[in-house]
Amino acid sequence: MLDLLIGRVARVRALVLITFRPEFVPNWGSHAHVTALGLNRLSTREAAIMVERVAADKALPEAIQSQIVSKADGVPLFIEELTKAVLESDWLVNRGERYELAVAHSKLDIPATLHDSLMARLDRLIPVKEVAQIGAAIGREFSYELIGALSRMRERELRDALDRLVKSDLVSRRGQPPEANYVFKHALIQDAA
Repeated sequence: MLDLLIGRVARVRALVLITFRPEFVPNWGSHAHVTALGLNRLSTREAAIMVERVAADKALPEAIQSQIVSKADGVPLFIEELTKAVLESDWLVNRGERYELAVAHSKLDIPATLHDSLMARLDRLIPVKEVAQIGAAIGREFSYELIGALSRMRERELRDALDRLVKSDLVSRRGQPPEANYVFKHALIQDAA
């Protein structure tokens, strides 16, 4: 389908944006109307800026920010998830314009992998974790109606758990319950759940 689309799009006024991993080798890379643009990992400076943006433009302690930047290795999703994991932990105290450490530096155990970070975030969201697990078993996208039928929670508890999942930015919601559909932000989040 993509080969057909790329062949025909040269004759119409259209922009087609396709993302793929580096190991994929497209057949249409040699067409004159196709431009390939490689996206590299973020630089240390760009990663630090992203950490600050995720933290609502509040400065994190330098020790934490440097660990996040180092462990995330320039991968935007990992930077975002590690920062959120730290913000949701009890390691920080919000001082208005900045965060300060609430625990000794030696007690910091920032997850080493994206999977560990996602698991830590889900583990802190009990009983939301159970809803995330049911949703993950259904698929990347699931309906309120289906998760309601599979969950043992009362309707109010289920709505609260789903609202917390949305607020945590692990899933997004389209529509309002009972007609709502939920989608995991990324397949890796579904896998972790």
